[in-house]
Amino acid sequence: MGVGLVAAAATGWAETALATAATGETARFGPVFVAQSYLAVTGVALAFAPLLAGVFGVLVGSRAYDPGEAAIACGLGAAFGGLVYGLVVVGLVVVSQGEAATQAHGFADAFGPVAAAAVASAAVGAVTGVLGAVVE
Repeated sequence: MGVGLVAAAATGWAETALATAATGETARFGPVFVAQSYLAVTGVALAFAPLLAGVFGVLVGSRAYDPGEAAIACGLGAAFGGLVYGLVVVGLVVVSQGEAATQAHGFADAFGPVAAAAVASAAVGAVTGVLGAVVE
């Protein structure tokens, strides 16, 4: 939720800085830059999902007795967590879009990358869960 709120604040700032009350060529190209900043912020936020999955995978896996159970629990947990994380971040970014963000991505446009981040999180979570179980 915190990452989503920061992403929403950053994209709102970009919109204000690049398009609000712009004149001349800036008014023409401002929405393009705003859309690019929304895309960049969303991409960076989604890149953190596998990182978080790795941290939680090691922590949860270290409490497991069986590496197979750790892989399943951490993989499924990371997939679900990555999906919810991505939906919250994208939801907050999309809701924060103002009038100058007409070319920015919508919720449906971002679902593919959110699903990809969830799959990557599942893989990282499963592997780090096994590592946590084995190393502990």
